[in-house]
Formats: sequence, structure tokens, C-alpha cells
Amino acid sequence: MDIVPNYNVAIIGAGPAGCSCAIAILNAGIANVTLVDTSKTGKFHIGESIPPEMNPILRQLGIADAFQAQNHEPCFGSCSYWGSEKRGYNDSILSPFGHGWHLDRAKFNLFLVNEAAERGAKVLSGHSYQSSLKTEGGYQLNLKKEGEDSTTIEADFVVDASGVRSVFATDQGSKKQHETPLVCLALRFKNKGLREVSKLTHLKSVENGWWYAARIPNEQLLVTLYTNAETVKKLGLNDLKNWIQLLQQSPNTHQWIAQMEPIDQKLLGFPAQSFCLDHVVGENWMAIGDAASAYDPITSQGIIKSITQGMRSAEIIAHCKNGAKEALPYFEKEVFHQYEQYKEARQHFYNLEQRWPQSEFWREMHGLDKLVSSKPK
Repeated sequence: MDIVPNYNVAIIGAGPAGCSCAIAILNAGIANVTLVDTSKTGKFHIGESIPPEMNPILRQLGIADAFQAQNHEPCFGSCSYWGSEKRGYNDSILSPFGHGWHLDRAKFNLFLVNEAAERGAKVLSGHSYQSSLKTEGGYQLNLKKEGEDSTTIEADFVVDASGVRSVFATDQGSKKQHETPLVCLALRFKNKGLREVSKLTHLKSVENGWWYAARIPNEQLLVTLYTNAETVKKLGLNDLKNWIQLLQQSPNTHQWIAQMEPIDQKLLGFPAQSFCLDHVVGENWMAIGDAASAYDPITSQGIIKSITQGMRSAEIIAHCKNGAKEALPYFEKEVFHQYEQYKEARQHFYNLEQRWPQSEFWREMHGLDKLVSSKPK
């Protein structure tokens, strides 16, 4: 077993939250940081758009120019059919921050890892967290890389940025406080070259959920249905034919794939969890990003939340290094407050749609089924 010298900070997870934490820590002059990168090369990442408000955040992190050089596709806003059949727009024409971006997520994630490495982070590629042991000065982490012996590293402080698995935090006893989860069923389409793929994102609410469509690299379009598990089972939506049939019943979305053809032979399925940990911090550790709290995609806050929390966590760690241990519970209160604000925003968006009062999906999103089930019999 290979024992690696002690790190000041070990960050489990090298997504937007973990990498922004590492970059901000190193920018602040705290050295000896490691990123435990569990990602697998070539893994598909669902496409995602970020709003113009991300631009000043990237500048604050010191990576805006390098990000611009990555040549991600611009996103000029969104069009939506929500609450009525009238089309609405939310564009970036008047935004003081410029336009948003359609991210190539695999490319973006690798970019963030490289930015952290260039600043001095030790990247443990392909390693996964297995277990931990509390020591007098911090933690001993047991890691595993496929095909290799286990590795043990020691760290004074641990940041859980492992995404919705929350691997370290749950090992420390944290529990997930869940909201109503969604299921994401997606299919990629390729352009036949007959017309340009729109640079807007598209949202459309329907009786059994809502559709999301966005441009992804190589003139492709990702079309996604967000619904709940009961609806997937009831309508057999794991079957591609049934999914396509439901798409055809939504003409405003279906027209987006006119003159396009599917890339995938089967649907890409992902859970879209919504939760917050009951304990986000502990002795010399904290959880950030989706490891601390996962948001419904309807709020479009996922990446911004992860990166800003990563940057904030660097400030908290610096305070802890200077002996201000009260910074950790203060950060936890911040995360809880942000989560309450998120829940209010989520409910607001879903309450805007009132056209299908008998729909099981919308009743659940409005909280009506919970009210019925909680009444005394």
C-alpha cells in the first residue's frame, strides 16, 4: 500500500465544484492540494447551458480568458412554452454580462481539471474513494484505481465534491433530505445539414412532464424529457417508440428535430435528484456542490451553484486554517439558506403551470398528492 505524504486539502471529486474549490484555494496561496478525480475518459456528459451571469464568476476565479479560448458554443437565451401555448423568450441581448454558453461538458470538466493542475493541484486521475479513518490531525483516505493496489493519502481537511453520491459526507453520518425527484430521458439527434441548429435552449411543459432541448457539440441537439418515475412506468417511456410518440404530441418541441435523425439507438436515462444533506460540515470537512445539495434542472442553477460554492469553500478553508472554526457552521447555514431559496424558486416555476390539474405529474410537482396522503383517514 502506497502512503502519500500529507496534504493540506484533499478534494474528492473533480467536477465544477471540486475544481473551482482547488483553483480558488491555490489562488489564495494555500499549497499542497489534491484532487481525487473519479471521472472516466470518454464518458458521456449530458449537455448543459450556463447563463450570462457565469461570465463574471469565471473572471473572479481567474479563468475567463482560458475559458473563452475553449470555443464553447454561444447560447443567446431560451424560448419556452410554459403555463400557456404562448411562446416566451428570455434572451441575453440586454444582459450586461454578454451571452451564455452551450457547454461541451466533457471538455469543460477537463478544462477545469487542467486549470487546477496548472496552479499546482496534484490530480489523482481515475481514483475512487473507498473509505476514511479519522486521525489526530485530519483524515486518512483509502482510494482505489482500477487494476491497481489501494492507495492511502492523508489530509488535514477534506472537501466532498463527489456529486450526488456524497460519498465522504454520508460516511460521516450525513443523511439526504429529499424533495420530489425527477427522471431524465434523453436522446441525441444529429443535423443532416439542411438547417442550422438553434442556439437558443427550448422548454415546453406538457401533461406528463416537460421537454428540454439544447444544442450540443458537432451540430447536434439533445432532447430531454423530465418527468417522474410513476409516469415513466405508466406510459412505458423507457421504450424509445413510446418516448418518440409522446414527443410527436408536443409539436413545438418536435419541430426542433425536423430534418434531424437520432444518434442513439436507445434512450439515455439519468436520475435528477433534489436533496440537501442534514449535515454539510463536520470536523475538518465540508460538502459542496451537488454533494451538499442537488437542484431540480428547472431552476438552471446547477453549475453556478457548484462553482460559487467551490469558491466560497476556499474562503471557509482559509478561515479554518487561521483558527476560525466557526466558519464551518456559518457555511452550513449559507447552504441551508440557499436550499430554501431554491425550493421557493422551484415551487414558483411549477406553480406557473396550471393547465392539467388531474395530471399525476403536475399534482406531485404542486405538492397536492402530498397534501392528500397526509390527511387523516
